Amino acid sequence: MTSSTGTGPKVAIVGAGLTGLLAAHGLKKNGFDVVIFDGEAHIDARPRDWTIVLHWALPIMLAMLPDDIAAKLPRAICNPGLEFDANAESLPIYNGVTGDLMFASPMPGSRRIARRRLRAVLAEGLDIQWGKKLQNISGSEAGESAPALTLAFEDGTSAAADFVLGADGASSRVRNIVVGDAEKARSTPSGLLFATAIVNYGDEAKVKAVVDAHPVAAAMMGTDAVGGCGVLYVNDGSEGAKPREIADWTTFWIKIWQGKLDKPVVGRDAVELLKNSSSSKRLAAPFNLQIKWTPDDSICYIDEMKYWVPVPFGSPETTQDGRVTLVGDAAHPMLVYRGQGFQHAIVDADNYVKMLVGLRDAKWDAAARRRDIAAYNAEIVERGAKAVTQSVQEAALSFDVEKVSNMLMARQGHGRSA
Repeated sequence: MTSSTGTGPKVAIVGAGLTGLLAAHGLKKNGFDVVIFDGEAHIDARPRDWTIVLHWALPIMLAMLPDDIAAKLPRAICNPGLEFDANAESLPIYNGVTGDLMFASPMPGSRRIARRRLRAVLAEGLDIQWGKKLQNISGSEAGESAPALTLAFEDGTSAAADFVLGADGASSRVRNIVVGDAEKARSTPSGLLFATAIVNYGDEAKVKAVVDAHPVAAAMMGTDAVGGCGVLYVNDGSEGAKPREIADWTTFWIKIWQGKLDKPVVGRDAVELLKNSSSSKRLAAPFNLQIKWTPDDSICYIDEMKYWVPVPFGSPETTQDGRVTLVGDAAHPMLVYRGQGFQHAIVDADNYVKMLVGLRDAKWDAAARRRDIAAYNAEIVERGAKAVTQSVQEAALSFDVEKVSNMLMARQGHGRSA
């Protein structure tokens, strides 16, 4: 990795997920000195992958990126050669009992991407320190002109920074620190199990069953499980790669249903559990078939979805006089409905960059810093709480065919509502 060449105060970002990487590019593009710390050993330490739909916040994201990184976005798009018309830029929702189409949620301009591939693109050109699991953040007594903060890591090393941005996901260590109360910062179990599978059928007819439901992705609701399926990879992700034969496309499916697990279930055990589940079998075709056809050695995970409704951050002591704050899932982990999580994370990152640019223009005046960071925190808590609450409400409606029409997804599509 190459180091940032920015000047002025240093920003340390905790977490090299999509949000942390995007924020780093936005800061670096505006001349800041940025370093990212991540607890994983390397970028490919976790094999799990999933898709994310970029929609109403995509223009904001592209504006934050340098041109050379933005130009590489097609590497991450699940099916970059698709003709993106109104049909492709929508999410059809089928009746889980009858299999009939209920509605299509419009997402104009949207692109569905593979998370691992987008992460690889966004990691280019950034200073990322791997194997750095955050332990604590402490303040300095050296005064306003010196690096104000010290990040301590579990490997015994430390790093200095002027600002810290917590982008360390739904189980954020930084959130625990800034809230100042581990119980208040704890995520809430949703009571909903979420299964994801990456599937290579090696069979053209089976892949076409996915594509016929929708060329990007589709979902089924209104019964005791929510199903989803779509295309994950049509090529190898290299520059200008051509699509493989349809039989060799990699697809995915998801399932959401009510339940509890003591710990996540993975691999063959997960596939077996899902194939034998009565709620899987009750899903209408093709969603029940996607599960039934899944090879036993497919990558599959089942865990319980969690969320956290943001509360005001703690005292000046816990936030180090406003120098430590949050972004993305660290600030507002929400359920997957309507694909709002990453959209709001993009807004968070953009707001943070603009806030620091404003502080630089104000010559790092301490009073301005406290005022502007307080405003940033208040906005992210208010907006995030509304979006998280909406995601929980959407989930409750999705299992009853009589209530699906009341979902924001049905009434307002995937557009911004928080």
